Amino acid sequence: MELIGEAEIPADTALLYRSILLARSPETRLITNARSSLQGGSALVWLLGDERLIREDARVFFKRNPLEDEDPAEIYAGLGGSAQTYKDSDSCVDPEDADYARVLEVINEYLPVNEFAGRVINVSVLRDFGLVENERVDYFLATAFTRKDAATVFT
Repeated sequence: MELIGEAEIPADTALLYRSILLARSPETRLITNARSSLQGGSALVWLLGDERLIREDARVFFKRNPLEDEDPAEIYAGLGGSAQTYKDSDSCVDPEDADYARVLEVINEYLPVNEFAGRVINVSVLRDFGLVENERVDYFLATAFTRKDAATVFT
């Protein structure tokens, strides 16, 4: 999958891509190639690759959680029996913000969102987290989890 251009994939679309990619056959290997810098939902789609490539001078960026000051119970479960507290005239939660918050939850499986939100992440940091050029990590995992002959296991 080639990711080209500076436009960000909307959060809902990125979550849709994620659901489709997670349902793919285990034999299908996904290679994501970022030919441009990545933002928000685009970063999530790129992270979903089994192998990730990125242009050496590209960057990754995602905004802070727009709902971090909100009460999650109010957002996802409604208010129940409690009365809504006044915040301002625009205090209702935007569904796009809720989708973006979910995108950040998934990105957090790869990168620490609280530390990196609102900061530009360069390729060297992605390398440090094993997200690119991770042949050594892949080789280690492949050899560590390769099934050995039963005879050699018990010797």
